[in-house]
Amino acid sequence: MNDETGGRVTEAAQQDDSVDALLEVVLVSADELSGFAALDPDEASAPVAVGGTGETQQREEISYEQFGNEYIRRVLHKDRILQMVNDVLGPEIRLGPIGAGPGRKAATISAVGTFRQTKGEEIPGDLLSYRVFLPISVDFDVDLRVDKHHFAADVVVPLTLTVHTVAPLRIRIDITVPSDEDVALTLQSDTRRGAVLQKLARLEPELRRFLVKVVRTELSKPYVRRATDFDMAALIDDAWPGIAAVILPHTPEDRLG
Repeated sequence: MNDETGGRVTEAAQQDDSVDALLEVVLVSADELSGFAALDPDEASAPVAVGGTGETQQREEISYEQFGNEYIRRVLHKDRILQMVNDVLGPEIRLGPIGAGPGRKAATISAVGTFRQTKGEEIPGDLLSYRVFLPISVDFDVDLRVDKHHFAADVVVPLTLTVHTVAPLRIRIDITVPSDEDVALTLQSDTRRGAVLQKLARLEPELRRFLVKVVRTELSKPYVRRATDFDMAALIDDAWPGIAAVILPHTPEDRLG
Protein backbone atom coordinates (compact mmCIF):
# COMPACT_ATOMS: atom_id res chain seq x y z
CA MET A 1 0.00 0.00 0.00
CA ASN A 2 2.74 2.33 0.95
CA ASP A 3 4.67 1.34 -2.17
CA GLU A 4 1.66 2.11 -4.38
CA THR A 5 1.11 5.45 -2.66
CA GLY A 6 4.78 6.31 -2.98
CA GLY A 7 4.71 5.44 -6.70
CA ARG A 8 1.76 7.72 -7.29
CA VAL A 9 3.48 10.56 -5.43
CA THR A 10 6.62 10.13 -7.49
CA GLU A 11 4.61 10.08 -10.77
CA ALA A 12 2.73 13.24 -9.73
CA ALA A 13 5.98 14.97 -8.89
CA GLN A 14 7.37 14.10 -12.30
CA GLN A 15 4.26 15.52 -13.98
CA ASP A 16 4.65 18.71 -11.95
CA ASP A 17 8.26 18.96 -13.05
CA SER A 18 7.21 18.53 -16.72
CA VAL A 19 4.55 21.20 -16.37
CA ASP A 20 7.06 23.57 -14.75
CA ALA A 21 9.55 22.95 -17.57
CA LEU A 22 6.86 23.59 -20.20
CA LEU A 23 5.80 26.77 -18.46
CA GLU A 24 9.42 27.95 -18.38
CA VAL A 25 9.76 27.45 -22.16
CA VAL A 26 6.51 29.28 -22.80
CA LEU A 27 7.49 32.16 -20.53
CA VAL A 28 10.94 32.49 -22.12
CA SER A 29 9.43 32.41 -25.61
CA ALA A 30 6.85 34.99 -24.60
CA ASP A 31 9.60 37.19 -23.21
CA GLU A 32 11.58 36.95 -26.47
CA LEU A 33 8.48 37.81 -28.49
CA SER A 34 7.42 40.67 -26.23
CA GLY A 35 8.92 43.13 -28.68
CA PHE A 36 6.16 42.27 -31.13
CA ALA A 37 3.42 43.01 -28.60
CA ALA A 38 3.45 46.71 -29.43
CA LEU A 39 2.96 46.10 -33.14
CA ASP A 40 -0.29 47.16 -34.72
CA PRO A 41 -2.27 44.03 -35.65
CA ASP A 42 -2.46 45.11 -39.30
CA GLU A 43 1.25 45.87 -39.36
CA ALA A 44 2.10 42.56 -37.75
CA SER A 45 0.17 40.65 -40.39
CA ALA A 46 1.44 42.73 -43.34
CA PRO A 47 3.78 41.06 -45.87
CA VAL A 48 7.47 41.83 -45.47
CA ALA A 49 9.05 43.79 -48.33
CA VAL A 50 12.34 42.26 -49.40
CA GLY A 51 14.98 44.42 -51.09
CA GLY A 52 15.83 48.09 -51.05
CA THR A 53 16.68 50.33 -48.13
CA GLY A 54 14.28 51.85 -45.66
CA GLU A 55 14.59 55.12 -47.52
CA THR A 56 13.60 53.67 -50.91
CA GLN A 57 10.76 51.62 -49.39
CA GLN A 58 9.19 54.79 -47.97
CA ARG A 59 9.21 56.60 -51.33
CA GLU A 60 6.05 56.89 -53.37
CA GLU A 61 5.51 54.16 -55.91
CA ILE A 62 4.86 55.16 -59.51
CA SER A 63 3.39 53.34 -62.49
CA TYR A 64 5.47 51.50 -65.04
CA GLU A 65 4.48 54.18 -67.55
CA GLN A 66 5.73 56.97 -65.26
CA PHE A 67 8.90 55.02 -64.57
CA GLY A 68 9.59 54.58 -68.29
CA ASN A 69 9.04 58.26 -69.01
CA GLU A 70 11.28 59.32 -66.13
CA TYR A 71 13.91 56.76 -67.13
CA ILE A 72 14.13 58.08 -70.70
CA ARG A 73 14.37 61.70 -69.61
CA ARG A 74 16.98 61.03 -66.93
CA VAL A 75 19.17 58.74 -69.00
CA LEU A 76 19.07 60.89 -72.14
CA HIS A 77 19.38 64.28 -70.45
CA LYS A 78 20.67 67.33 -72.32
CA ASP A 79 24.33 67.12 -71.35
CA ARG A 80 24.50 63.44 -72.31
CA ILE A 81 22.89 64.12 -75.69
CA LEU A 82 25.32 66.96 -76.41
CA GLN A 83 28.27 64.80 -75.43
CA MET A 84 26.93 62.00 -77.61
CA VAL A 85 26.82 64.35 -80.62
CA ASN A 86 30.41 65.42 -79.91
CA ASP A 87 31.61 61.82 -79.58
CA VAL A 88 29.72 60.51 -82.60
CA LEU A 89 30.86 63.16 -85.06
CA GLY A 90 34.46 63.16 -83.90
CA PRO A 91 36.96 66.00 -84.41
CA GLU A 92 36.44 66.83 -88.08
CA ILE A 93 34.48 66.26 -91.24
CA ARG A 94 35.64 66.14 -94.87
CA LEU A 95 33.78 66.13 -98.15
CA GLY A 96 34.37 66.97 -101.76
CA PRO A 97 35.19 68.02 -104.24
CA ILE A 98 31.62 68.37 -105.47
CA GLY A 99 30.23 70.51 -108.25
CA ALA A 100 28.82 73.96 -107.60
CA GLY A 101 27.39 76.85 -109.54
CA PRO A 102 25.13 76.65 -112.64
CA GLY A 103 24.74 73.05 -113.69
CA ARG A 104 27.18 72.10 -110.92
CA LYS A 105 29.93 72.65 -113.50
CA ALA A 106 31.13 76.19 -112.85
CA ALA A 107 33.26 75.21 -109.87
CA THR A 108 34.13 72.45 -107.43
CA ILE A 109 34.18 72.85 -103.67
CA SER A 110 36.09 70.88 -101.07
CA ALA A 111 35.75 71.38 -97.33
CA VAL A 112 37.42 70.37 -94.10
CA GLY A 113 35.41 71.17 -91.00
CA THR A 114 36.55 71.08 -87.39
CA PHE A 115 33.76 70.51 -84.90
CA ARG A 116 33.62 72.57 -81.74
CA GLN A 117 31.63 71.78 -78.58
CA THR A 118 27.92 71.61 -79.25
CA LYS A 119 25.33 73.59 -77.33
CA GLY A 120 21.64 73.01 -77.03
CA GLU A 121 18.39 73.14 -75.15
CA GLU A 122 15.41 70.90 -74.51
CA ILE A 123 12.28 71.54 -76.56
CA PRO A 124 9.15 71.31 -74.36
CA GLY A 125 6.69 68.66 -75.48
CA ASP A 126 5.39 65.13 -75.03
CA LEU A 127 8.37 63.67 -76.88
CA LEU A 128 11.85 64.28 -75.53
CA SER A 129 13.49 66.61 -78.06
CA TYR A 130 16.52 68.85 -78.19
CA ARG A 131 17.58 71.75 -80.33
CA VAL A 132 21.30 71.24 -80.84
CA PHE A 133 23.59 73.90 -82.28
CA LEU A 134 26.58 72.38 -84.02
CA PRO A 135 29.43 74.90 -84.45
CA ILE A 136 32.01 74.13 -87.16
CA SER A 137 35.14 75.93 -88.29
CA VAL A 138 35.30 75.21 -92.01
CA ASP A 139 38.06 75.67 -94.58
CA PHE A 140 36.67 75.82 -98.12
CA ASP A 141 38.69 75.41 -101.30
CA VAL A 142 36.84 76.67 -104.38
CA ASP A 143 38.22 75.63 -107.78
CA LEU A 144 36.90 77.82 -110.61
CA ARG A 145 38.77 75.82 -113.26
CA VAL A 146 40.97 78.79 -114.08
CA ASP A 147 41.58 79.94 -110.54
CA LYS A 148 41.49 78.58 -106.98
CA HIS A 149 40.46 80.36 -103.81
CA HIS A 150 40.54 79.54 -100.13
CA PHE A 151 37.87 80.65 -97.67
CA ALA A 152 37.44 80.22 -93.95
CA ALA A 153 34.04 80.22 -92.30
CA ASP A 154 32.45 80.03 -88.88
CA VAL A 155 29.33 77.93 -89.22
CA VAL A 156 26.53 76.95 -86.89
CA VAL A 157 24.25 74.12 -88.02
CA PRO A 158 21.06 73.73 -85.95
CA LEU A 159 19.86 70.15 -85.56
CA THR A 160 16.71 68.77 -83.94
CA LEU A 161 17.07 65.48 -82.06
CA THR A 162 13.88 63.65 -81.07
CA VAL A 163 13.86 60.53 -78.89
CA HIS A 164 11.41 57.75 -79.82
CA THR A 165 10.68 54.49 -77.98
CA VAL A 166 10.19 51.50 -80.27
CA ALA A 167 8.87 48.00 -79.50
CA PRO A 168 9.91 45.92 -77.79
CA LEU A 169 12.62 47.90 -75.99
CA ARG A 170 14.50 50.05 -78.49
CA ILE A 171 15.43 53.72 -78.47
CA ARG A 172 15.62 55.63 -81.75
CA ILE A 173 16.90 59.20 -81.96
CA ASP A 174 15.79 61.00 -85.10
CA ILE A 175 18.03 63.84 -86.30
CA THR A 176 16.45 66.53 -88.43
CA VAL A 177 18.85 68.51 -90.63
CA PRO A 178 17.85 72.15 -91.25
CA SER A 179 17.19 73.90 -94.51
CA ASP A 180 19.95 75.96 -96.12
CA GLU A 181 18.52 79.22 -94.78
CA ASP A 182 18.79 78.02 -91.20
CA VAL A 183 22.57 77.57 -91.37
CA ALA A 184 24.50 80.52 -89.93
CA LEU A 185 27.66 81.20 -91.93
CA THR A 186 30.28 83.95 -91.66
CA LEU A 187 32.70 83.74 -94.59
CA GLN A 188 36.14 85.27 -94.93
CA SER A 189 38.64 85.16 -97.78
CA ASP A 190 42.41 85.28 -97.39
CA THR A 191 42.80 87.33 -100.61
CA ARG A 192 41.27 90.52 -101.99
CA ARG A 193 40.28 88.77 -105.19
CA GLY A 194 38.57 86.10 -103.18
CA ALA A 195 36.62 88.74 -101.28
CA VAL A 196 35.46 90.25 -104.58
CA LEU A 197 34.49 86.80 -105.85
CA GLN A 198 32.57 86.17 -102.65
CA LYS A 199 30.36 89.20 -103.33
CA LEU A 200 29.96 88.76 -107.09
CA ALA A 201 29.33 85.05 -107.13
CA ARG A 202 27.12 84.97 -104.02
CA LEU A 203 29.16 82.16 -102.56
CA GLU A 204 27.49 82.09 -99.17
CA PRO A 205 24.18 80.52 -100.30
CA GLU A 206 26.13 77.96 -102.33
CA LEU A 207 28.33 77.09 -99.35
CA ARG A 208 25.29 76.76 -97.08
CA ARG A 209 23.77 74.23 -99.48
CA PHE A 210 27.11 72.45 -99.60
CA LEU A 211 27.32 72.29 -95.80
CA VAL A 212 23.82 70.92 -95.41
CA LYS A 213 24.72 68.20 -97.90
CA VAL A 214 27.93 67.45 -95.96
CA VAL A 215 26.12 67.15 -92.63
CA ARG A 216 23.25 65.11 -94.07
CA THR A 217 25.70 62.71 -95.72
CA GLU A 218 27.67 62.29 -92.50
CA LEU A 219 24.57 61.69 -90.37
CA SER A 220 23.35 58.95 -92.73
CA LYS A 221 26.45 56.81 -92.23
CA PRO A 222 26.19 53.44 -90.42
CA TYR A 223 28.23 54.52 -87.39
CA VAL A 224 25.72 57.30 -86.70
CA ARG A 225 22.76 54.95 -87.13
CA ARG A 226 24.29 52.55 -84.59
CA ALA A 227 24.52 55.36 -82.05
CA THR A 228 20.97 56.57 -82.61
CA ASP A 229 19.02 53.30 -82.87
CA PHE A 230 19.82 50.71 -80.22
CA ASP A 231 18.28 47.87 -78.20
CA MET A 232 18.18 48.73 -74.49
CA ALA A 233 17.64 45.08 -73.47
CA ALA A 234 20.83 44.04 -75.26
CA LEU A 235 22.76 46.90 -73.69
CA ILE A 236 21.56 45.95 -70.19
CA ASP A 237 22.45 42.29 -70.84
CA ASP A 238 25.98 43.34 -71.79
CA ALA A 239 26.25 45.66 -68.78
CA TRP A 240 24.75 43.20 -66.27
CA PRO A 241 28.06 41.80 -64.94
CA GLY A 242 29.04 45.32 -63.90
CA ILE A 243 25.60 45.94 -62.39
CA ALA A 244 25.69 42.64 -60.53
CA ALA A 245 29.10 43.50 -59.11
CA VAL A 246 27.51 46.53 -57.46
CA ILE A 247 24.18 45.18 -56.20
CA LEU A 248 24.80 41.49 -55.40
CA PRO A 249 26.73 40.02 -52.42
CA HIS A 250 29.99 38.24 -53.26
CA THR A 251 31.48 37.33 -49.88
CA PRO A 252 30.11 36.15 -46.51
CA GLU A 253 30.85 39.63 -45.14
CA ASP A 254 28.49 41.11 -47.76
CA ARG A 255 25.62 39.17 -46.15
CA LEU A 256 26.21 40.34 -42.60
CA GLY A 257 24.37 43.66 -42.78
